[in-house]
Amino acid sequence: MTHYDVAVIGAGAAGLAAGLTLQAAGKSFIVLEARDRIGGRAFTDTATLGLPFDCGAHWLHAASQNPFTTIADRLGFAYNDKISWADVVRMGKGGPLPDAVQAEAVDYIIDVLTRISEVREDVPFSAYLEPGNRWNPLMDQIIGQITSHAPESCSTLDAARYVDEGGDFPVKDGYGALVARNAAGLPVTLATPVSRIDWSGPQVRVETERGTVTAFTIILAVPINVLIADGIRFDPALPAELVRAFHDCPMGVSEKLAVLLDKPIEGFGHIYGDVIFEDPAKRPFNLHINPFGRPLLVSHMGGSYGAEMERLSDDAMMALAMEAMVEAFGSGIKTRVVKALRTHWASDPYALGGYSHAKPGKAASRLSFQEPVGDRIVLAGEHCSIPFYSTVHGAHLSGIAAADKAIGLI
Repeated sequence: MTHYDVAVIGAGAAGLAAGLTLQAAGKSFIVLEARDRIGGRAFTDTATLGLPFDCGAHWLHAASQNPFTTIADRLGFAYNDKISWADVVRMGKGGPLPDAVQAEAVDYIIDVLTRISEVREDVPFSAYLEPGNRWNPLMDQIIGQITSHAPESCSTLDAARYVDEGGDFPVKDGYGALVARNAAGLPVTLATPVSRIDWSGPQVRVETERGTVTAFTIILAVPINVLIADGIRFDPALPAELVRAFHDCPMGVSEKLAVLLDKPIEGFGHIYGDVIFEDPAKRPFNLHINPFGRPLLVSHMGGSYGAEMERLSDDAMMALAMEAMVEAFGSGIKTRVVKALRTHWASDPYALGGYSHAKPGKAASRLSFQEPVGDRIVLAGEHCSIPFYSTVHGAHLSGIAAADKAIGLI
């Protein structure tokens, strides 16, 4: 049995930041990761499509405040200009929709999101949708992409506390690759899932299939849905109030489909768009076109719509995607598909979802994640960040804070 000052459970952005902070402080530590790679939900796949593709996180959110913007500059990772809601193109009938229709959609989207961001009451997002508005299906999709939840499941107060200033920049060669490069050299024990944490004695015992380690304190940096699903057993059980707070701030669903084409779509630059069908019974379909000039079409699917899509077979998913692609670009697109890649975060046992959002009336529950548990367990992860929840930099900053707290408890 090996003993450490601190054991870090999870090597996503939070766990890596905690490990780097402990390393800089000269503390003895171990980082235990269930996967055979680091990064968690920040993962850049370079093999499947022959191009870097972020299966999870890909935006430098709140870029002017995001530490990864400075890290990207230092490590030579390029990122592009901001894409605002006003720049998003709605397509249908073989091309962009008329300007007046585009403007109508943009006005409604900006109005709803602005009112939600300014509100100080803890109610569902759906309270700010106009009943019967023709753009509500699109708003449902957009809110799902932003929060990974359906509008009726999101707290407006939680959203109002979120800080999103300074631009949203995709990373050219991958946010996941940036997170991994920043942690290069940090010792991480991979393929080592933690099954049980015994914090009944003066030291914490962390049990894995490779053996048991002990530590004065641990940093619990695993996705909140894994904790909700009892993916790790705790003896004694975690406090009931904390467990209720987990359930108050669950992760929703955020999935992606990337379609590799023979060449980029002609007539478009790097555009973020949505396909709007004439038939109102058909839901909008998101399409990110030519990212960084690459021959890709990427669909972001979140919330209840993302959950439906994640359960589809590959063939059924591609059939829906092809219908949207034909609607946007014409039937000639059918012959241009080379390969596709889709994600399954919702059914990934080490993720079980996209990112957290407080339920209506439960925004205060995030406060429960700030204090150590029994002076031996410190929480970290995007769900622990009040101003930057759901983001990589929120997780990163929470990992640094958790390491500082753990050092103070040793």
